[in-house]
Amino acid sequence: MFLAKITDLKSDNIHLIRECFYDRQLWTKNKLAKQTNLSLAATTNILQYLLKKQEIKLIGEAESTGGRKSKQYILNKDYYHFTTLILKRDDINFYFIVNIIDLLGNVLEVKKISKKTGTVNDLLKVIKSFVEKDYKITVLVLSIPRVCHNGKVDICDFDKLMNVDLSNLIREQFDLEVIIENDVNVAGIGFANYYPQAQNIALMYQPKVKYIGCSILINRQLCKGYTNFAGELSYLPFITHCQQDEMLQNDPNGLLLKQLVTICCVINPEIVGVCSEVFDVFNDAELINYLPQKHWPKIIDVKNFDELIYVGLCNLGIELLKNKIRKEDN
Repeated sequence: MFLAKITDLKSDNIHLIRECFYDRQLWTKNKLAKQTNLSLAATTNILQYLLKKQEIKLIGEAESTGGRKSKQYILNKDYYHFTTLILKRDDINFYFIVNIIDLLGNVLEVKKISKKTGTVNDLLKVIKSFVEKDYKITVLVLSIPRVCHNGKVDICDFDKLMNVDLSNLIREQFDLEVIIENDVNVAGIGFANYYPQAQNIALMYQPKVKYIGCSILINRQLCKGYTNFAGELSYLPFITHCQQDEMLQNDPNGLLLKQLVTICCVINPEIVGVCSEVFDVFNDAELINYLPQKHWPKIIDVKNFDELIYVGLCNLGIELLKNKIRKEDN
């Protein structure tokens, strides 16, 4: 029992130091000890451990303040790499947008691949192309349009992926750690990065093809629901898919307004990001017909949906990598 507690404490201490390095700054031993409240001796031992693993690098000495110069350390950007993969479609093509990224956030390669079909085989070929090129890739973070539950695709704009257990398939074929998440949920995580003080946030995405999606963060935690179905506003019972198709063509602002009012009544968000591929600027003036003005959220017109997905995927990828590396400590 006592030995187990010591092991846990050591692992926790390593994790504290590791968290500091993943903010991508330079660190000295004294700064790390102060930041983590660990002793200098414990900090020294952990630095030696991380150096031996080549997870961090010694890059020189800090400017002297009159005494002995302090050694400076930084995360080894090439200890591992990870990949973000965004699936998108329009009414003609299916797209696979790949970014290979190092641990300092540098993008090593970007590729956008278009296919006439969006099959499982298409996806596996794309993954194979970058895994064979870079053996340091150990984590894949995948964004899909619509719903995935426990790694299995449910409702999806890539209809050939529906009911496929993608997570296990990718792990078995490529020996990668995998996260698969709804694209709007991922973008919501990225959107929340820009508003760190807000606790309750929603992001609504209205595509040209198919139906609206919404990510919901309550107390800054992503609300996915029991089967990852939270935010699928197109299934609200007061407007059919046929009616939504018609409004998307003739009154997309009005359609989004009705769905926004629903979100406001259910979670009362502080901020709502609105991204539409159909109109340029969301007109929220008609909210006064539905809600008292004091309950209006702050509305942000979002133009960079793919960028928000990328930011969210990077956050998820780094967290998955840290968890993977922490397991290696034990």
